[in-house]
Amino acid sequence: MNKAWGKWSSGNWLVGLAMLVGLVWSVQVQAAPDCDKAMAPQRCASYRQGWLSCSDLTAGSRRACIEQFTPALSCQRSRDARRCEALLAAQAACEGSEGLARRLCVRERLPAADCGHASNKARCEQRAAAEQSCAETATQQGRECVRKALAPSGN
Repeated sequence: MNKAWGKWSSGNWLVGLAMLVGLVWSVQVQAAPDCDKAMAPQRCASYRQGWLSCSDLTAGSRRACIEQFTPALSCQRSRDARRCEALLAAQAACEGSEGLARRLCVRERLPAADCGHASNKARCEQRAAAEQSCAETATQQGRECVRKALAPSGN
């Protein structure tokens, strides 16, 4: 009987079970949050919208993306209330899409940067153009893309 079970009879079945549990857990982590039974359903729904926008990215990139695409629960205390409200509306309008398609859908509905009150209007407009052109570059690479676009051409 031991030969039929091979290596599993010596206790390695625990390793196999642990691997199976890990696989099931990682699949659950990859799924969008279910907010039906959440203790804070509004916060969960807001996070879910951000998650759906970034579901196609890897863990490191996903975290920064979720921060960018998760709408606030209330825009009253937001530094840019106009953009906050536009993000809420854009996320609602893009319901049904996921990943890159959703990010593109949301971005096209967001207003352009408001440089009217900026101390250096030209620099603000330059930064907005750089951020727009680097929009699909993930996290650190996106920041690097914007930095390079804003750097003087002599460097």
